[in-house]
Amino acid sequence: MAILRLLALGLVVIACGFAHGQVEHKLIRRITVFPMKAPKDQSAAADEAWWTVREALTENQRFLVASRNFLIQRDVFQSREELKPADAVILGKLLDANALVTLFLEGRTLSMRVYESEYGRLLWTHDFNLHPSQPISDQLVGAARKLIYDFVASIPYQGFVVIDPLKRTAVFKDGERLLARVNLGLTGAVQVGDPVQFIHLYHDTVRPLFTPENNPEVFGDGKVLLIEHDTVTVEILRFAKSSGINEFTLVRFPQELQRLRSMYALSQSAKNTIGTEYFSPEITAVQQDVAERKPLVTTLTFILNMAAFLLLAF
Repeated sequence: MAILRLLALGLVVIACGFAHGQVEHKLIRRITVFPMKAPKDQSAAADEAWWTVREALTENQRFLVASRNFLIQRDVFQSREELKPADAVILGKLLDANALVTLFLEGRTLSMRVYESEYGRLLWTHDFNLHPSQPISDQLVGAARKLIYDFVASIPYQGFVVIDPLKRTAVFKDGERLLARVNLGLTGAVQVGDPVQFIHLYHDTVRPLFTPENNPEVFGDGKVLLIEHDTVTVEILRFAKSSGINEFTLVRFPQELQRLRSMYALSQSAKNTIGTEYFSPEITAVQQDVAERKPLVTTLTFILNMAAFLLLAF
């Protein structure tokens, strides 16, 4: 009965998502990697490749990956190939995952698929052809590592906004500067002064989302002000008033994205570009917004002071 309810819910969610056409993508934080589907004579290499994929995702603490014991407890520790949208939605809810990764070997081609779990749409896909003159078992681990790194390099955002523990808000002021804290994971590549973009990302077709052809909408930008462990403080220079910067807002670091693409992207075209983007027409400079507010604040302060004076006088 519970499975039927989940299936019905999944179908409703998928229908609503496709009916609206354009669906905003949400942060990928929790990922489930299913065991690789491979012939029995490759089971040992396939298992090692599965562990390698999990380690690659967790090495900088950017993602939270479901453990083997957790999958066994949920009775879903089994290999999978292509997932239907309804299956991805049901599995995502069962495992509380934002994304699902499947690997499968057919002949000498190792394939990887990554699905988002809210609507079951395909995020990324790649087929890797193994070398014909080398044993398959000697290539599986290396090929799986290349695929998962290519997936990470394809993600058009590298961080997300978090709540500041002292200010207890996503965006806060330091004098006239507007700041936000962004979780980036453990990386030493980002430097003070690097550009930062706050983005929206939309599914508008049935094609994979994480491709250079899909353009994120930039509704705010700024620069790195301070780096602390896995979190950076960002000074917001421009933003669109209609799009608030909240917890889990997607954040793009163009230089970090370019580094990841150049290091890990498998296709030459992906190595040489970080994709296009378009800026929200409502984006305005923070200092301009402050300047526009100052006369109003001054006037209101004067009126309140005068009211207080009159009340005291009488």
